[in-house]
Amino acid sequence: MTLRLITPVSKPFDVRLELPGSKSFSNRALVCAAISGVPCTIQNLSPADDTGLMLNVLANLGLSVRRPNPLSKEVTVAPQPGLPPSPYRVQIYTGPAGTVTRFTAALLTVLPGQFLLDGNERMRERPMGELIAALRQLGAKISEKGKPGCVPLEIEGASLRGGKCRLRGDVSSQFLSALLMVGPTRAGGVEIEIEGELASKPYADITIEVMHAFGFEVERDGYRRFHALEAKSRGLAGRATYTCPPDGTAASYFWGAAAVTGGRCVIDGLTRLDVQGDVKFVELLGQMGCEILEFPNGLGVGAAPRGHPLQAIDADLSTLPDCAQTLAVVCAFAEGTSRLTGLATLRVKETDRIAALQAELKKLGVETRAGDDWLEVDGTGNRSPDQSAKQTNRRGSTASPRSRRVSIRTYDDHRMAMSFAIAGLHVPLEIENPECVSKSFPSFWEYWERL
Repeated sequence: MTLRLITPVSKPFDVRLELPGSKSFSNRALVCAAISGVPCTIQNLSPADDTGLMLNVLANLGLSVRRPNPLSKEVTVAPQPGLPPSPYRVQIYTGPAGTVTRFTAALLTVLPGQFLLDGNERMRERPMGELIAALRQLGAKISEKGKPGCVPLEIEGASLRGGKCRLRGDVSSQFLSALLMVGPTRAGGVEIEIEGELASKPYADITIEVMHAFGFEVERDGYRRFHALEAKSRGLAGRATYTCPPDGTAASYFWGAAAVTGGRCVIDGLTRLDVQGDVKFVELLGQMGCEILEFPNGLGVGAAPRGHPLQAIDADLSTLPDCAQTLAVVCAFAEGTSRLTGLATLRVKETDRIAALQAELKKLGVETRAGDDWLEVDGTGNRSPDQSAKQTNRRGSTASPRSRRVSIRTYDDHRMAMSFAIAGLHVPLEIENPECVSKSFPSFWEYWERL
Protein backbone atom coordinates (compact mmCIF):
# COMPACT_ATOMS: atom_id res chain seq x y z
CA MET A 1 0.00 0.00 0.00
CA THR A 2 1.36 3.41 -0.95
CA LEU A 3 1.22 6.41 1.38
CA ARG A 4 1.58 10.13 0.82
CA LEU A 5 2.87 12.27 3.69
CA ILE A 6 1.21 15.66 4.11
CA THR A 7 3.15 18.23 6.14
CA PRO A 8 1.60 21.40 7.60
CA VAL A 9 2.50 24.61 5.78
CA SER A 10 4.94 26.88 7.61
CA LYS A 11 3.31 30.13 6.46
CA PRO A 12 0.18 31.24 4.58
CA PHE A 13 0.37 30.83 0.81
CA ASP A 14 -0.82 33.14 -1.96
CA VAL A 15 -1.38 31.32 -5.27
CA ARG A 16 -3.25 31.72 -8.53
CA LEU A 17 -3.92 28.46 -10.37
CA GLU A 18 -5.13 27.31 -13.78
CA LEU A 19 -6.86 23.96 -13.24
CA PRO A 20 -7.57 21.17 -15.75
CA GLY A 21 -10.87 20.92 -17.61
CA SER A 22 -14.00 19.80 -15.81
CA LYS A 23 -14.79 16.08 -15.83
CA SER A 24 -18.50 16.89 -15.78
CA PHE A 25 -18.30 19.08 -18.88
CA SER A 26 -15.86 16.73 -20.65
CA ASN A 27 -18.00 13.61 -20.37
CA ARG A 28 -21.14 15.43 -21.46
CA ALA A 29 -19.29 16.95 -24.42
CA LEU A 30 -18.10 13.49 -25.48
CA VAL A 31 -21.65 12.10 -25.45
CA CYS A 32 -22.94 15.08 -27.44
CA ALA A 33 -20.09 14.62 -29.92
CA ALA A 34 -20.99 10.94 -30.27
CA ILE A 35 -24.58 11.67 -31.29
CA SER A 36 -23.81 14.77 -33.40
CA GLY A 37 -23.17 12.83 -36.61
CA VAL A 38 -20.26 15.08 -37.61
CA PRO A 39 -16.61 15.40 -36.50
CA CYS A 40 -16.37 17.40 -33.27
CA THR A 41 -13.21 18.74 -31.62
CA ILE A 42 -13.12 19.20 -27.83
CA GLN A 43 -10.38 21.23 -26.16
CA ASN A 44 -9.16 21.35 -22.54
CA LEU A 45 -10.51 17.83 -22.05
CA SER A 46 -10.29 16.56 -18.48
CA PRO A 47 -7.35 14.20 -17.81
CA ALA A 48 -9.50 12.21 -15.36
CA ASP A 49 -9.67 8.42 -15.47
CA ASP A 50 -13.44 8.73 -15.87
CA THR A 51 -12.96 10.77 -19.05
CA GLY A 52 -10.53 8.15 -20.33
CA LEU A 53 -13.19 5.50 -19.74
CA MET A 54 -15.73 7.59 -21.69
CA LEU A 55 -13.26 7.84 -24.59
CA ASN A 56 -12.79 4.06 -24.47
CA VAL A 57 -16.55 3.57 -24.65
CA LEU A 58 -16.81 5.70 -27.79
CA ALA A 59 -13.89 3.87 -29.42
CA ASN A 60 -15.46 0.49 -28.56
CA LEU A 61 -18.67 1.68 -30.22
CA GLY A 62 -16.83 2.27 -33.47
CA LEU A 63 -16.38 6.04 -33.38
CA SER A 64 -13.09 7.57 -34.43
CA VAL A 65 -11.30 9.10 -31.41
CA ARG A 66 -8.16 11.03 -32.37
CA ARG A 67 -5.64 13.09 -30.39
CA PRO A 68 -2.60 15.00 -31.70
CA ASN A 69 -0.57 13.01 -29.14
CA PRO A 70 -1.41 10.71 -26.20
CA LEU A 71 -1.09 13.53 -23.62
CA SER A 72 -2.99 16.16 -25.59
CA LYS A 73 -5.98 17.91 -24.00
CA GLU A 74 -7.61 18.05 -27.44
CA VAL A 75 -9.63 15.22 -28.97
CA THR A 76 -11.67 14.87 -32.15
CA VAL A 77 -14.62 12.48 -32.16
CA ALA A 78 -16.09 11.51 -35.52
CA PRO A 79 -18.42 8.87 -36.97
CA GLN A 80 -16.96 6.27 -39.29
CA PRO A 81 -19.38 6.13 -42.25
CA GLY A 82 -20.11 2.72 -43.67
CA LEU A 83 -18.88 0.86 -40.58
CA PRO A 84 -21.59 -1.74 -39.89
CA PRO A 85 -22.53 -2.60 -36.31
CA SER A 86 -20.92 -5.76 -34.96
CA PRO A 87 -23.07 -8.89 -35.45
CA TYR A 88 -21.81 -10.01 -32.05
CA ARG A 89 -22.68 -8.69 -28.62
CA VAL A 90 -20.25 -5.89 -27.77
CA GLN A 91 -19.05 -5.77 -24.16
CA ILE A 92 -18.68 -2.28 -22.72
CA TYR A 93 -16.80 -1.89 -19.42
CA THR A 94 -17.04 1.34 -17.42
CA GLY A 95 -15.12 0.36 -14.27
CA PRO A 96 -15.97 2.43 -11.18
CA ALA A 97 -17.31 5.44 -13.10
CA GLY A 98 -20.91 6.17 -12.15
CA THR A 99 -21.38 9.07 -14.57
CA VAL A 100 -19.89 7.12 -17.49
CA THR A 101 -22.02 4.06 -16.71
CA ARG A 102 -25.29 6.02 -16.56
CA PHE A 103 -24.54 8.04 -19.70
CA THR A 104 -23.46 4.92 -21.58
CA ALA A 105 -26.60 3.00 -20.63
CA ALA A 106 -28.73 5.63 -22.37
CA LEU A 107 -26.32 6.01 -25.29
CA LEU A 108 -26.44 2.28 -26.08
CA THR A 109 -30.23 2.40 -26.47
CA VAL A 110 -29.92 4.76 -29.49
CA LEU A 111 -26.98 3.12 -31.30
CA PRO A 112 -27.33 -0.04 -33.41
CA GLY A 113 -25.99 -3.28 -32.01
CA GLN A 114 -26.24 -5.69 -29.09
CA PHE A 115 -24.44 -4.69 -25.89
CA LEU A 116 -23.47 -5.92 -22.44
CA LEU A 117 -22.73 -3.00 -20.11
CA ASP A 118 -20.77 -3.77 -16.94
CA GLY A 119 -18.66 -2.07 -14.27
CA ASN A 120 -16.49 -3.01 -11.31
CA GLU A 121 -17.71 -4.63 -8.09
CA ARG A 122 -18.71 -1.32 -6.46
CA MET A 123 -20.47 -0.14 -9.64
CA ARG A 124 -22.52 -3.34 -9.57
CA GLU A 125 -23.96 -2.12 -6.26
CA ARG A 126 -24.72 1.47 -7.27
CA PRO A 127 -28.39 2.13 -8.12
CA MET A 128 -29.57 2.60 -11.71
CA GLY A 129 -33.11 1.30 -11.35
CA GLU A 130 -34.80 4.66 -11.95
CA LEU A 131 -32.83 5.23 -15.15
CA ILE A 132 -33.55 1.71 -16.40
CA ALA A 133 -37.27 2.19 -15.69
CA ALA A 134 -37.35 5.52 -17.55
CA LEU A 135 -35.53 4.06 -20.56
CA ARG A 136 -38.02 1.18 -20.64
CA GLN A 137 -40.89 3.68 -20.61
CA LEU A 138 -39.37 5.05 -23.82
CA GLY A 139 -39.26 1.60 -25.43
CA ALA A 140 -35.71 0.52 -24.60
CA LYS A 141 -35.11 -3.22 -24.26
CA ILE A 142 -32.87 -3.80 -21.25
CA SER A 143 -32.29 -6.97 -19.22
CA GLU A 144 -30.65 -6.95 -15.80
CA LYS A 145 -28.09 -9.75 -15.50
CA GLY A 146 -27.13 -9.24 -11.86
CA LYS A 147 -28.61 -7.33 -8.93
CA PRO A 148 -31.92 -5.69 -9.92
CA GLY A 149 -31.46 -2.05 -10.93
CA CYS A 150 -27.70 -2.39 -11.40
CA VAL A 151 -25.14 -3.41 -14.01
CA PRO A 152 -24.45 -5.76 -15.73
CA LEU A 153 -27.14 -4.88 -18.27
CA GLU A 154 -27.92 -6.48 -21.61
CA ILE A 155 -29.13 -3.72 -23.95
CA GLU A 156 -30.67 -3.96 -27.40
CA GLY A 157 -29.29 -1.07 -29.39
CA ALA A 158 -31.54 1.45 -31.21
CA SER A 159 -34.54 0.22 -29.20
CA LEU A 160 -35.38 3.64 -27.70
CA ARG A 161 -38.48 5.14 -29.35
CA GLY A 162 -38.63 8.49 -27.59
CA GLY A 163 -41.76 10.17 -26.27
CA LYS A 164 -42.58 10.83 -22.61
CA CYS A 165 -41.34 9.31 -19.37
CA ARG A 166 -41.42 9.98 -15.64
CA LEU A 167 -38.33 9.99 -13.45
CA ARG A 168 -37.83 10.25 -9.71
CA GLY A 169 -35.66 13.26 -9.04
CA ASP A 170 -34.22 12.43 -5.63
CA VAL A 171 -31.78 9.65 -6.62
CA SER A 172 -29.33 11.13 -9.13
CA SER A 173 -29.39 14.01 -11.62
CA GLN A 174 -27.15 11.83 -13.82
CA PHE A 175 -30.26 9.89 -14.85
CA LEU A 176 -31.91 13.05 -16.16
CA SER A 177 -28.72 14.10 -17.95
CA ALA A 178 -28.40 10.69 -19.63
CA LEU A 179 -31.98 10.89 -20.94
CA LEU A 180 -31.66 14.48 -22.12
CA MET A 181 -28.51 13.88 -24.15
CA VAL A 182 -29.99 11.04 -26.21
CA GLY A 183 -33.32 12.81 -26.70
CA PRO A 184 -32.30 14.74 -29.85
CA THR A 185 -31.72 11.45 -31.71
CA ARG A 186 -35.37 10.33 -31.42
CA ALA A 187 -38.35 11.43 -33.54
CA GLY A 188 -40.20 14.02 -31.48
CA GLY A 189 -37.40 14.05 -28.92
CA VAL A 190 -37.74 12.93 -25.31
CA GLU A 191 -39.89 14.59 -22.65
CA ILE A 192 -39.13 13.92 -18.98
CA GLU A 193 -41.36 14.73 -16.03
CA ILE A 194 -39.58 14.85 -12.67
CA GLU A 195 -41.33 13.35 -9.66
CA GLY A 196 -40.43 15.14 -6.43
CA GLU A 197 -37.39 17.36 -5.98
CA LEU A 198 -34.49 17.03 -8.41
CA ALA A 199 -31.15 16.27 -6.74
CA SER A 200 -28.01 18.17 -7.71
CA LYS A 201 -29.82 20.69 -9.95
CA PRO A 202 -26.65 22.44 -11.24
CA TYR A 203 -25.60 19.28 -13.04
CA ALA A 204 -28.80 19.43 -15.09
CA ASP A 205 -27.89 23.02 -15.96
CA ILE A 206 -24.42 21.86 -17.06
CA THR A 207 -25.98 19.21 -19.32
CA ILE A 208 -28.28 21.72 -21.00
CA GLU A 209 -25.46 24.24 -21.47
CA VAL A 210 -23.26 21.64 -23.18
CA MET A 211 -26.15 20.44 -25.35
CA HIS A 212 -26.83 24.00 -26.50
CA ALA A 213 -23.16 24.39 -27.45
CA PHE A 214 -23.54 21.34 -29.72
CA GLY A 215 -26.72 22.67 -31.33
CA PHE A 216 -29.23 20.59 -29.34
CA GLU A 217 -32.25 22.35 -27.83
CA VAL A 218 -33.99 21.69 -24.53
CA GLU A 219 -37.28 23.23 -23.42
CA ARG A 220 -37.95 23.21 -19.72
CA ASP A 221 -40.35 24.15 -16.97
CA GLY A 222 -37.95 24.88 -14.12
CA TYR A 223 -36.74 21.55 -12.77
CA ARG A 224 -40.11 19.79 -13.13
CA ARG A 225 -40.34 19.07 -16.85
CA PHE A 226 -37.73 18.87 -19.61
CA HIS A 227 -38.10 18.28 -23.35
CA ALA A 228 -34.99 17.45 -25.40
CA LEU A 229 -36.11 18.40 -28.89
CA GLU A 230 -35.49 16.25 -31.93
CA ALA A 231 -32.41 17.56 -33.76
CA LYS A 232 -33.26 18.80 -37.25
CA SER A 233 -29.56 19.19 -37.99
CA ARG A 234 -26.63 18.05 -35.89
CA GLY A 235 -23.15 19.26 -35.14
CA LEU A 236 -21.60 22.16 -33.31
CA ALA A 237 -23.63 25.35 -33.58
CA GLY A 238 -21.53 28.18 -34.98
CA ARG A 239 -18.14 27.03 -33.71
CA ALA A 240 -15.39 24.68 -34.80
CA THR A 241 -14.47 23.45 -31.31
CA TYR A 242 -15.88 23.11 -27.82
CA THR A 243 -13.66 24.13 -24.89
CA CYS A 244 -14.26 22.63 -21.43
CA PRO A 245 -14.08 25.08 -18.52
CA PRO A 246 -11.93 24.48 -15.40
CA ASP A 247 -13.26 22.03 -12.83
CA GLY A 248 -15.19 23.85 -10.10
CA THR A 249 -15.15 20.83 -7.78
CA ALA A 250 -11.36 20.57 -8.06
CA ALA A 251 -11.16 24.26 -7.15
CA SER A 252 -12.93 23.60 -3.85
CA TYR A 253 -9.91 21.77 -2.39
CA PHE A 254 -7.62 24.74 -2.96
CA TRP A 255 -10.18 27.23 -1.68
CA GLY A 256 -10.65 25.04 1.41
CA ALA A 257 -6.89 24.92 1.90
CA ALA A 258 -6.73 28.72 1.89
CA ALA A 259 -9.54 28.87 4.44
CA VAL A 260 -7.90 26.62 7.04
CA THR A 261 -4.33 27.95 6.65
CA GLY A 262 -5.02 31.67 6.41
CA GLY A 263 -3.85 31.82 2.80
CA ARG A 264 -5.19 33.12 -0.50
CA CYS A 265 -6.08 31.15 -3.61
CA VAL A 266 -7.59 32.32 -6.91
CA ILE A 267 -8.66 29.92 -9.67
CA ASP A 268 -8.47 31.33 -13.19
CA GLY A 269 -11.39 30.81 -15.56
CA LEU A 270 -14.13 30.64 -12.90
CA THR A 271 -16.60 33.30 -11.76
CA ARG A 272 -19.65 33.36 -9.49
CA LEU A 273 -21.82 33.27 -12.65
CA ASP A 274 -20.42 29.90 -13.72
CA VAL A 275 -23.12 27.27 -14.26
CA GLN A 276 -21.12 24.82 -12.12
CA GLY A 277 -22.86 24.66 -8.77
CA ASP A 278 -19.61 24.01 -6.94
CA VAL A 279 -18.39 27.59 -7.46
CA LYS A 280 -20.87 28.43 -4.69
CA PHE A 281 -18.39 26.82 -2.33
CA VAL A 282 -16.70 30.21 -2.05
CA GLU A 283 -19.96 31.66 -0.72
CA LEU A 284 -20.08 29.00 2.01
CA LEU A 285 -16.51 29.88 2.99
CA GLY A 286 -17.56 33.53 2.97
CA GLN A 287 -20.30 32.70 5.49
CA MET A 288 -17.63 31.07 7.65
CA GLY A 289 -15.64 34.32 7.70
CA CYS A 290 -13.35 34.17 4.65
CA GLU A 291 -12.90 36.97 2.15
CA ILE A 292 -14.27 36.26 -1.34
CA LEU A 293 -11.92 37.43 -4.10
CA GLU A 294 -13.50 38.24 -7.48
CA PHE A 295 -11.76 39.13 -10.73
CA PRO A 296 -13.05 39.43 -14.31
CA ASN A 297 -11.80 35.90 -15.04
CA GLY A 298 -10.99 34.42 -11.68
CA LEU A 299 -12.58 33.51 -8.35
CA GLY A 300 -10.87 32.96 -5.04
CA VAL A 301 -10.80 32.92 -1.26
CA GLY A 302 -8.74 34.89 1.21
CA ALA A 303 -8.19 34.28 4.90
CA ALA A 304 -10.57 35.39 7.61
CA PRO A 305 -9.41 38.60 9.33
CA ARG A 306 -6.51 38.09 11.74
CA GLY A 307 -7.69 36.85 15.11
CA HIS A 308 -11.06 35.71 13.79
CA PRO A 309 -11.32 31.92 13.50
CA LEU A 310 -13.53 30.26 10.94
CA GLN A 311 -17.11 30.07 12.17
CA ALA A 312 -19.34 27.00 12.10
CA ILE A 313 -22.00 26.86 9.39
CA ASP A 314 -25.41 25.34 8.69
CA ALA A 315 -25.38 24.46 5.00
CA ASP A 316 -27.69 22.60 2.61
CA LEU A 317 -25.38 20.84 0.13
CA SER A 318 -28.05 19.21 -2.02
CA THR A 319 -26.96 21.32 -5.01
CA LEU A 320 -23.22 20.73 -4.51
CA PRO A 321 -22.85 17.24 -2.98
CA ASP A 322 -19.34 16.72 -4.38
CA CYS A 323 -18.12 19.50 -2.07
CA ALA A 324 -19.56 17.91 1.06
CA GLN A 325 -16.36 16.13 2.10
CA THR A 326 -14.31 19.25 1.47
CA LEU A 327 -16.59 21.39 3.62
CA ALA A 328 -16.72 18.77 6.38
CA VAL A 329 -12.93 18.86 6.70
CA VAL A 330 -12.91 22.68 6.71
CA CYS A 331 -15.59 22.60 9.43
CA ALA A 332 -13.23 20.53 11.60
CA PHE A 333 -11.15 23.74 11.95
CA ALA A 334 -14.07 26.10 12.57
CA GLU A 335 -15.34 27.47 15.88
CA GLY A 336 -18.54 25.67 16.95
CA THR A 337 -20.69 22.87 15.56
CA SER A 338 -21.49 22.81 11.85
CA ARG A 339 -24.49 21.01 10.42
CA LEU A 340 -24.41 19.85 6.79
CA THR A 341 -27.65 18.64 5.20
CA GLY A 342 -28.85 17.42 1.80
CA LEU A 343 -26.33 14.57 1.81
CA ALA A 344 -28.53 11.58 0.93
CA THR A 345 -26.70 10.85 -2.33
CA LEU A 346 -23.38 10.54 -0.44
CA ARG A 347 -24.47 7.16 0.91
CA VAL A 348 -24.33 5.58 -2.58
CA LYS A 349 -21.19 7.08 -4.08
CA GLU A 350 -17.78 5.38 -4.47
CA THR A 351 -18.20 4.57 -0.79
CA ASP A 352 -20.63 5.60 1.95
CA ARG A 353 -19.06 9.03 2.19
CA ILE A 354 -20.84 10.08 5.39
CA ALA A 355 -19.62 7.00 7.27
CA ALA A 356 -16.13 7.42 5.80
CA LEU A 357 -15.96 11.06 6.92
CA GLN A 358 -16.98 10.14 10.44
CA ALA A 359 -14.38 7.38 10.69
CA GLU A 360 -11.47 9.48 9.42
CA LEU A 361 -12.36 12.70 11.27
CA LYS A 362 -12.50 10.64 14.48
CA LYS A 363 -8.84 9.73 13.95
CA LEU A 364 -8.09 13.45 14.18
CA GLY A 365 -10.02 13.84 17.42
CA VAL A 366 -13.03 15.47 15.74
CA GLU A 367 -16.47 14.48 17.03
CA THR A 368 -19.32 14.00 14.57
CA ARG A 369 -22.93 12.85 14.47
CA ALA A 370 -24.87 11.77 11.39
CA GLY A 371 -28.19 10.64 9.96
CA ASP A 372 -29.31 9.39 6.58
CA ASP A 373 -28.76 12.77 4.91
CA TRP A 374 -26.97 14.99 7.43
CA LEU A 375 -23.68 15.35 9.29
CA GLU A 376 -22.71 17.45 12.31
CA VAL A 377 -19.05 18.35 12.90
CA ASP A 378 -17.74 19.75 16.20
CA GLY A 379 -15.05 22.18 15.08
CA THR A 380 -11.88 23.01 17.01
CA GLY A 381 -11.43 26.69 16.15
CA ASN A 382 -7.87 27.92 15.79
CA ARG A 383 -6.52 24.75 17.39
CA SER A 384 -5.71 21.73 15.31
CA PRO A 385 -7.91 18.70 16.03
CA ASP A 386 -4.89 17.10 17.71
CA GLN A 387 -4.48 20.07 20.07
CA SER A 388 -8.21 19.95 20.78
CA ALA A 389 -7.92 16.29 21.72
CA LYS A 390 -5.12 17.12 24.17
CA GLN A 391 -7.17 19.86 25.85
CA THR A 392 -10.23 17.65 26.01
CA ASN A 393 -8.09 14.94 27.61
CA ARG A 394 -6.92 17.36 30.34
CA ARG A 395 -10.59 17.99 31.18
CA GLY A 396 -11.01 14.31 31.97
CA SER A 397 -12.34 13.00 28.66
CA THR A 398 -11.38 9.62 27.28
CA ALA A 399 -9.87 11.33 24.22
CA SER A 400 -6.13 10.93 23.97
CA PRO A 401 -3.60 12.92 21.98
CA ARG A 402 -2.02 11.29 18.96
CA SER A 403 1.53 10.08 19.50
CA ARG A 404 2.15 9.37 15.80
CA ARG A 405 1.16 10.55 12.36
CA VAL A 406 -2.37 9.38 11.53
CA SER A 407 -3.09 7.40 8.36
CA ILE A 408 -6.22 8.50 6.52
CA ARG A 409 -8.03 5.72 4.70
CA THR A 410 -9.44 6.78 1.32
CA TYR A 411 -11.81 3.85 0.61
CA ASP A 412 -10.65 4.06 -3.02
CA ASP A 413 -12.54 7.37 -3.16
CA HIS A 414 -10.74 10.24 -4.90
CA ARG A 415 -12.68 12.88 -2.96
CA MET A 416 -11.67 11.44 0.41
CA ALA A 417 -8.00 11.76 -0.54
CA MET A 418 -8.26 15.34 -1.80
CA SER A 419 -10.49 16.54 1.05
CA PHE A 420 -8.21 15.21 3.80
CA ALA A 421 -5.19 16.73 2.09
CA ILE A 422 -6.61 20.01 3.45
CA ALA A 423 -6.35 18.70 7.02
CA GLY A 424 -2.75 17.72 6.29
CA LEU A 425 -1.82 21.39 5.83
CA HIS A 426 -2.75 21.92 9.49
CA VAL A 427 -2.05 18.52 11.07
CA PRO A 428 0.68 16.07 9.94
CA LEU A 429 -0.90 12.97 8.43
CA GLU A 430 -0.53 10.44 5.65
CA ILE A 431 -3.00 9.56 2.89
CA GLU A 432 -3.41 5.89 1.99
CA ASN A 433 -3.71 4.99 -1.70
CA PRO A 434 -3.15 8.58 -2.90
CA GLU A 435 -3.26 7.41 -6.53
CA CYS A 436 -7.05 7.17 -6.32
CA VAL A 437 -7.20 10.90 -7.19
CA SER A 438 -6.65 9.88 -10.82
CA LYS A 439 -10.37 9.16 -11.10
CA SER A 440 -11.05 12.90 -11.44
CA PHE A 441 -7.76 14.83 -11.03
CA PRO A 442 -4.59 12.82 -11.87
CA SER A 443 -2.25 15.81 -11.40
CA PHE A 444 -3.75 16.81 -8.04
CA TRP A 445 -0.63 16.14 -6.00
CA GLU A 446 1.56 18.20 -8.35
CA TYR A 447 -0.79 21.14 -7.93
CA TRP A 448 -0.87 20.54 -4.16
CA GLU A 449 2.89 20.89 -3.96
CA ARG A 450 2.53 24.51 -5.10
CA LEU A 451 0.95 25.31 -1.74
